[in-house]
Amino acid sequence: MASETRPSIRLNISKTLLDAHNFNIISSMLSASGVVNEIEAGEGGSGITLFVPVDKAFADLPSSVALQSLAAAQKIVVLKAHVLRAYYPLGSLQSTANPLQPTLATESMGAGSFTLNISTFNGSVAINTGVVQGVITQTVFDQNPIAIFGVNKVLLPREIFGKNPIL
Repeated sequence: MASETRPSIRLNISKTLLDAHNFNIISSMLSASGVVNEIEAGEGGSGITLFVPVDKAFADLPSSVALQSLAAAQKIVVLKAHVLRAYYPLGSLQSTANPLQPTLATESMGAGSFTLNISTFNGSVAINTGVVQGVITQTVFDQNPIAIFGVNKVLLPREIFGKNPIL
């Protein structure tokens, strides 16, 4: 369940990711696309939860997945699919009652699309897109209203990379 208290925090997400040393690729993608500005602007509402892939996750992408060849608008949607528009500390994610969560991309693309299925798997929090399942490997930042978790996979939305992709 999302937290009810929402104190104001102004966090430089790009700097926080760079200081964590394992998130250079996602930090540059968020900055270059402008998505980081939207995320930071929305952090004061109901909060935000980001699932940021470690640099190795990008290197581990199959050769059939070429993020750089996506149109700019599609890259933005992929990045937004890594963000929940609510603050969820790790404990809340481990015991979530509603595992299907809308993302920032859901808001842009329509209800029921670009959701993340969050569950507990072997004691870890697993995030499933319908194409790939990643797990939270570390907490980068967690102070209400912002949670940033490192994940071991790039969360590829099924709407772009799945059986019936939106092109």
